[in-house]
Amino acid sequence: MIFVTVGNDFRSFDRLLRKVDEIAPLIPEEMIVQRGYSTYLLRNTKQFDFVSMEETVDYIRKSRLVVSHAGIGTVILCRKYGIPLLILPRRKIYGEHMNDHQMEIAKALENRERDNLHVIYEEDQLEEKILAVLKRGKNPALQEDAGRTNLVRTIKGFIKAVEP
Repeated sequence: MIFVTVGNDFRSFDRLLRKVDEIAPLIPEEMIVQRGYSTYLLRNTKQFDFVSMEETVDYIRKSRLVVSHAGIGTVILCRKYGIPLLILPRRKIYGEHMNDHQMEIAKALENRERDNLHVIYEEDQLEEKILAVLKRGKNPALQEDAGRTNLVRTIKGFIKAVEP
């Protein structure tokens, strides 16, 4: 299964949804779409607007691939569970976000394919990249939460530095 999520921003991400709908019949996996506040109704995939966080995590964990906007929460969850993530950032120019911070996030993650993070900037690249990522497969789930480990290490270092 491929899980497509646009997050919970009140702006639509119809550019991604139109392309997903167009290519869905050509992809050899079921696609399930969380469409949020988007106005486009897909014809070729299962879809819903929103589900609980627990259900979202369940969709991610069961996926062979997640396709998403550049939302850092999705990035963290996919990394935690070893699920490949394909990012198409929302763009200000298309009215998909208030600024281009998602472009900045995508550029920061752009060369992380070894970590199963894949970035495209144009929706016309979606089909080719999905097929390539599916062919590659997924990494096993990570054994530790590196972000949490680093935070704990930093806090311990700070405490030791201020102890009398």
